[in-house]
Amino acid sequence: MAPRAVIFDLWNTLIPFDFERWQPVLVSIAEALGVAPEEFEREWRRGYHERLVSDLRASFESVCRSLGVTRPGAVEDGLKLRVEGHRAMFVPREDAVATLKELQARGYSTGLITNCSTEVPELLARSPLAGLFDVEVYSASVGLRKPDRAIYELAVTQLDLDPRLCLFVGDGDDHELEGARDFGMQAVLLRPGDTRPPEDWQGPEITSLAQVLTLVP
Repeated sequence: MAPRAVIFDLWNTLIPFDFERWQPVLVSIAEALGVAPEEFEREWRRGYHERLVSDLRASFESVCRSLGVTRPGAVEDGLKLRVEGHRAMFVPREDAVATLKELQARGYSTGLITNCSTEVPELLARSPLAGLFDVEVYSASVGLRKPDRAIYELAVTQLDLDPRLCLFVGDGDDHELEGARDFGMQAVLLRPGDTRPPEDWQGPEITSLAQVLTLVP
């Protein structure tokens, strides 16, 4: 079936995530909290899945409790560094905006389904990607995360489309491609060379966002 909508992942798909650039941010947060970086990173990673479906402040509070951090203002300091770090990295791939605009010009609906924490909706609203999606689904806002079937269902329901008429494009993290495919969507792996794609993916692949335009009439 010919697609009528293209739904994208965010991190490492529309926006690259530079792990080397992110590591110093984690160190800065640990220093602000007064704990060893490896201790902070251990607790931070432990709360990853819960953070995707809850509040970022609550996640920091939980980490601070686990690490015995009681200094007044510690949570606010950590939050500020986290948000500033993400804001600095919130730069779309060079072909992201043009691809989304061309899809809309051709009459296709566009959507976003992202596993993220609660600061991301505001960061996107202030970015070049603002206004380029017909539907935006943020895991932390809806309390669902990929590859949960319900999060894909939420997006296609808002688009009022059969999932078979939707392409889903992502880097493959969090088993998002399998989740989209199992729901009935046409799942496509983006392999741009700066991500960590799943080794066992057997479906279609592209190497740039602009190539999405070759997959739709």
